[in-house]
Amino acid sequence: MSHRLRLFILEYNFSMSAYWICTGFLIAKLTQYYNLPLGLSNLLTGLSSTFLALQPVGGLFYARLNHKHRFLVGMNVLWRVSICLVFFTVLLPMSSGAAIFCILLFVMQGIQQLSAPAYENWQVELAEAEHCTSYYTARETLFMLIYTVANAAVQITISVSERMGNLQAGFFLAGIAEAVLLLTSLAILPLLSAPVAGRSQGGSLTTLLQVLKNKDHTKVIMANASWCFANVFVGGLFGVYAVRVLNIDFITLMIWGTAGNILRGAFAPVFSRIASRIGWKTCLSNIFVLYALLALLLFFSGPQNGFWIAPIYLVLSTLPMSGISVGTLQLRVATSDAEMRSVYFSAYSLISGVASLVGTSICSALIEVLDKNTAGLPLQSLYLLGLLLLVFPFVLFRNLPKDVR
Repeated sequence: MSHRLRLFILEYNFSMSAYWICTGFLIAKLTQYYNLPLGLSNLLTGLSSTFLALQPVGGLFYARLNHKHRFLVGMNVLWRVSICLVFFTVLLPMSSGAAIFCILLFVMQGIQQLSAPAYENWQVELAEAEHCTSYYTARETLFMLIYTVANAAVQITISVSERMGNLQAGFFLAGIAEAVLLLTSLAILPLLSAPVAGRSQGGSLTTLLQVLKNKDHTKVIMANASWCFANVFVGGLFGVYAVRVLNIDFITLMIWGTAGNILRGAFAPVFSRIASRIGWKTCLSNIFVLYALLALLLFFSGPQNGFWIAPIYLVLSTLPMSGISVGTLQLRVATSDAEMRSVYFSAYSLISGVASLVGTSICSALIEVLDKNTAGLPLQSLYLLGLLLLVFPFVLFRNLPKDVR
């Protein structure tokens, strides 16, 4: 692997570790700090999925640009600064801090998603130009190492500060930790090779629709969209459920989440080897069987047994995520044209984002209904719905017409 690709891996891993720390459990904890409604909390923790629908706007705009490097650098600087500001809202009065926290989280996620197709395409271009097939696995493995260490440090800080009765200081220190990761990534950003020079592609809605005529890629899109929709009712729900309903201590979440992340990093090359024998579409469809079993386990969870069910879920749910991440990207690259890849990625993100948005909206509404106990059903009933929905990605991935080994 060349020095240029190693720089891309380092920059990606520091910036995306900071990004993913600012999702899930930590956002759920911030919503608890600000005492936001449970339905709104679920909506905010799901922004990383629902705002995927914004990616086509950024992808189509990027396709029309002549000065692509300027766009990439500018947008990546903006969302990274916004992450730090999200945490520093705890220094404001509670009422205004809550409002600004919500606004900044929306802004940060919006800017990040607008730049994501171009950012991904930037790396794919170089990896393909150098014919480096190990790039994606190496990136995923190192990402899990950096993310696991940084996320554990942040979660320990939050837990200790909460036990000391000063949660505000914990969030402020978490913001400092995020700033260190992001400043490191920003120091590497100017060293990255500029994207391949070329004329603008004249991106438009017509171009996006033209991309959807590629049946092989569209079937990958629909398979992933069904997974995004189903996962809202399993993995997407778990962050709010664990923090706000089961009241799982952050130290517990950190210990078992770290164990799961270590396994995720270790299994990135394992899934690649498995896929080299049976193909990615079969490998991915089998992963959803595990998720279905985990959804069934969560259906039987509650405050009385959450202390042992949550660790099982945290370890086993993170393990196959490296396979899903690498496998879906491999299938997307294999079924898309290189010269229009940012538009292909945008179409993929649009459908996936809409599926997540619809799923999160439905899930948040159902949470509000169940939280008020008007339906007489426990909140974990949603996990049974998630289990049933996982049938769709299992079938769709297994029946994809094109496979990659």
